[in-house]
Amino acid sequence: SDTSRWTALLLLLAEGYTLLLILLARRAIARDLSFAAMVATIYATCFSVLLDPQGTVRLAPEWAGAGLQLAGMAWQFSAKIVLGRSFGLLPAQRGLVMAGPYRVVRHPIYLGYLVSHVGFLLANFSWLNFAVIASLYVAQVCRIAREEAVLSHCDEYRNYQSRVRWRLVANPWG
Repeated sequence: SDTSRWTALLLLLAEGYTLLLILLARRAIARDLSFAAMVATIYATCFSVLLDPQGTVRLAPEWAGAGLQLAGMAWQFSAKIVLGRSFGLLPAQRGLVMAGPYRVVRHPIYLGYLVSHVGFLLANFSWLNFAVIASLYVAQVCRIAREEAVLSHCDEYRNYQSRVRWRLVANPWG
């Protein structure tokens, strides 16, 4: 309800775009339907309803948080565009994509989420919001591990892992 809180609006826009991609995703060749994958995916999909932008402390100005969110959203949107219909929620094999941001890190969408969520948290800090986002990244690490387990059955993906060593953050020094 507070129109000066751009970080809350940006979070909703990013989550809405993700929902649209889910609706357009291609059918998976292989999928991880384990309990861990399901719980992590459900939490990652629904975490935002647990966040509360009211009664928070600004560790950074709203414009700085929104700037980080926009940078993270731009990065994840570029990765989602390159990924196209291969995007999905559950860890699955929907075809390998190794172009664009995927040449830098193996999970650029998760990196974009992380940058965006840090931006939100910096402008909307509370211990509740911190706990919700920290729990989200426990779930995201689980999702990354489960996704790589599904994909590692493919020789092409194992070769890709040897070329692109970094999951989330690239080493700028090589």
